[in-house]
Amino acid sequence: MTACALSALRAAVFGTSSDQIKQETTVILNEHLQQQAAELVMQDLIECFFSEGLFAYAEQEFIALNDLRPYQHALHGLQTEQQLWRWWLNKDPEFFVVMPVETSIAQAVRRIADAPVYAVKAEPEREAFQVFPLDPISLTELVLSTLPADMAGQPKGGELFLAALTESVQQTAWSLSHHIKPQGLLTKTPAECFQLLEQWSSLRDRPFHPIAKAKLGFNHADYVQYMAEFGQAVALNWVAVARSCLRYGNGLDVDQPAEPADFLLNAAQQAALQQELQQRGLADSHMALPVHPWQLQHILPQFLADEQQAGIYQVLDFKALDMLATSSVRSMAPRNDSPHYLKLPLHIYSLGASRYLPAVKMINGQRSEHLMRQVLPLDASLPARVHLCEEGKWWAYLPENGSLYDDAPRHLSAMVRTYPAQLLQDSAYRLIPMAALGTLLPAHNVNQPSQHFFDHWLSYRQLNISTENVLQLFRELCHCFFDINLRMFRLGILAELHGQNAVLVWQDGQAQGVLFRDHDSLRLYVPWLLENGLSDPCYEIKPGHPNTLYHDNAEDLLFYLQTLGIQVNLRAIIETLASRYALSETVLWSSLRQVLAEVIDNIEFSESVRQMLQQQLFDAEEWPLKLLIKPMIERAGGPGSMPFGKGRLGNPLYQLKAAQS
Repeated sequence: MTACALSALRAAVFGTSSDQIKQETTVILNEHLQQQAAELVMQDLIECFFSEGLFAYAEQEFIALNDLRPYQHALHGLQTEQQLWRWWLNKDPEFFVVMPVETSIAQAVRRIADAPVYAVKAEPEREAFQVFPLDPISLTELVLSTLPADMAGQPKGGELFLAALTESVQQTAWSLSHHIKPQGLLTKTPAECFQLLEQWSSLRDRPFHPIAKAKLGFNHADYVQYMAEFGQAVALNWVAVARSCLRYGNGLDVDQPAEPADFLLNAAQQAALQQELQQRGLADSHMALPVHPWQLQHILPQFLADEQQAGIYQVLDFKALDMLATSSVRSMAPRNDSPHYLKLPLHIYSLGASRYLPAVKMINGQRSEHLMRQVLPLDASLPARVHLCEEGKWWAYLPENGSLYDDAPRHLSAMVRTYPAQLLQDSAYRLIPMAALGTLLPAHNVNQPSQHFFDHWLSYRQLNISTENVLQLFRELCHCFFDINLRMFRLGILAELHGQNAVLVWQDGQAQGVLFRDHDSLRLYVPWLLENGLSDPCYEIKPGHPNTLYHDNAEDLLFYLQTLGIQVNLRAIIETLASRYALSETVLWSSLRQVLAEVIDNIEFSESVRQMLQQQLFDAEEWPLKLLIKPMIERAGGPGSMPFGKGRLGNPLYQLKAAQS
């Protein structure tokens, strides 16, 4: 949408001019990338508006193009055979939005991809009208204008969401100029392949989330330097922190705890770091922690200035460590095949929350890891197929008399996340973040097709590209994913299931298992743990804050398989496979349903649990939905982790059955 048209629309609808709406854009890119970014965000945005009921505050109806006779000659790109959806704004009976829509297995109503979205403003007194093509920002402004004034979080929540959406469009455009080079992907070392796939995962971040790419706090230079898709080395800073103010993870010796340098630096680097500590007289009293350079520049002076003034921490000159960003931005990868990765606090805002790293999260993570290592041997098939990162090596600033829930200390900490070394050093293995499987890699040349990991997998297996072969790999993937997670579910736990933290372990061309990381989000159903001789890990949860770790019944635990596991992770893979290989989404969903049913049949569930799974997964007309936009608006920027809310939508596996009957 041109600036002139946008200004006219705002004047017509809101009575304001464009210079009254603050939009900051630091870099103007190629117009094609801007349009491509707006389209990617628009599709996810409209889906959320439909599924979360945010269009419901104004009248809507389904129509055909012929119902728009006075305007149809100006609605370029709309086809006679398409079903159109019209949304009236109640405050103005002469104003409406129209777009082509379709039904799908996963969504009752879905905008047709790449189709135009128009606002039409009639002027009966002049027997005239105006037509405005809408972009994500202008459409969202219209939606926000219809929300009730007394809706929780309004108007601040809507303003904050609009700001994040604006950044998401801009930063998505920046990402489309990525530096990812997948040639010879499976001939690279396991560590090199893993890092390239982390870059690939970062391109989309979290599927179906319209503001996933927004990293509020990064300008263009920061974004290109610190986002994984650009492959830039990040030179870490180091600070010396008073040992008396540090809390340590349970993976370290309490009497003489190891230091981050022991895992991250070579002998020469450790000597140089130790020399500076000695020269400053800090070797005995302080420990050196790595710090993200953005965090050191922007956040520590803001939140921990008094501590620096008091000498509790001192900034060191030492900088001899370069690492690479992964898809989670604050998690850093080594530039060799070391199994030791690094997670740091980074006080940017992403997905409605700050990316800090408090001790309480790491305490809960190490308790989760301990529990998982107890659970896995209870099913004979799990120990060889479930791989866990070690997350007990961490250091967190926590002053004397401080609380685990204080804000300032969470900005100065570090965790060394150690991967199973064999997976990064044995050439038979590859680690594939499932987010990469749900992301098409756009070619810089518009005449070339986008790429998918299956291109490389098929080639390795010496299979030609065909519907049958793509479905074969997809079924193998689904079987591995469902079998592992449902066996863990049977024992009362579910680990992180979204594609950023669930990593497919690939061995000699086969889906061998799943690696889990970021253990602080392990979900539990304690009665089943107790039945299996295990105990409650007793998570630290701030009083009065919502809890998403413990669940009152098995159905609530299953929620995460249905939402993060299927509706987000596997659905993203379905839609990218359908796009890349011109497959029917219905056929892919059918394959998923068949594999899921087979896996359930082969696991020793009790009869009551088996009936519950049948009802919840296959027979129920509706499924739970993890809300994205509504909770962000309602929180209105308040503190906490990623905003959370539940809704309902059609069960895709029930829809599939109905469509085939």
